[in-house]
Amino acid sequence: MKDRLIKIHRVTKVVKGGRIFSYTSTSICGNKKNLIGFGRGKSKEVLESIKKSYLKSRNNIFKLNIKKETIPYFLYAKHSATKIILLPASKIIGLIANFIVKQVLIFSGIKSIFSKIYGSNNSINTTICVIKALTYLK
Repeated sequence: MKDRLIKIHRVTKVVKGGRIFSYTSTSICGNKKNLIGFGRGKSKEVLESIKKSYLKSRNNIFKLNIKKETIPYFLYAKHSATKIILLPASKIIGLIANFIVKQVLIFSGIKSIFSKIYGSNNSINTTICVIKALTYLK
């Protein structure tokens, strides 16, 4: 299993004495052969949040039903303001996708697909939306 950090997000809470910083990290893990996992970790330190996200992504692994290195049918998912469409493609085409969508699909073992994002292309929402679409392949 390989891990990939998608994004580290710094969150600021303003209190009477000043500012309190905390960090949220989003990560995925996969074996590039039909297994994919997603996790988010929160902590007051960067390294601790990364460790938590890696641990959660390894605990949330699920198996995909992939045929000939592509998805068997059309997928659509929505999360927050992000909507994504995933279409199967022939082996010659390759991955035609956003950078974040491409990272998730590479780690899941999919090598040829069309994708289109509508609405917000926020990296965290996009990752969650792609994972949600891929859960329909269980």
